[in-house]
Amino acid sequence: MTKFIKPFLFLSAAVLMLVGLMLSFAPDMMYSSSGHSLPDMTLLRSDLRSGGMVLLVSGLFVLWSALRGRHIELALLLSALAYLGYGLGRFVSIGFDGAPDATLATVTAIEWALGLAALALLWRGKSTGAGTPMATNQARI
Repeated sequence: MTKFIKPFLFLSAAVLMLVGLMLSFAPDMMYSSSGHSLPDMTLLRSDLRSGGMVLLVSGLFVLWSALRGRHIELALLLSALAYLGYGLGRFVSIGFDGAPDATLATVTAIEWALGLAALALLWRGKSTGAGTPMATNQARI
């Protein structure tokens, strides 16, 4: 494993937890920070809050994995799925809804960068372990 995995997991966890907290408990503040406002729709707010909780719980798992040095592969895979899933969703939205503003374009780039970094670290960790799970190599984290 590389020396970058643990710092990456802390960064990934921080972003997931921050966005999850904001979506779950302060969606109006999150959207107003980018110059937008949320309509007063229970269904939309429920979807945002529930998705926020998925991100928050994912971030807590990634943080736990980084602190404990356990389930590192799963934490990297979860990070990759979360960030690349959002990044892919943004591309689908571009196709259906048009080009995003500068803030959303930046967010999309960050999501793709974090998701691809998680995949790269996952693949690198597997290749350095000669096919053995990363957990057997955790002393090098």
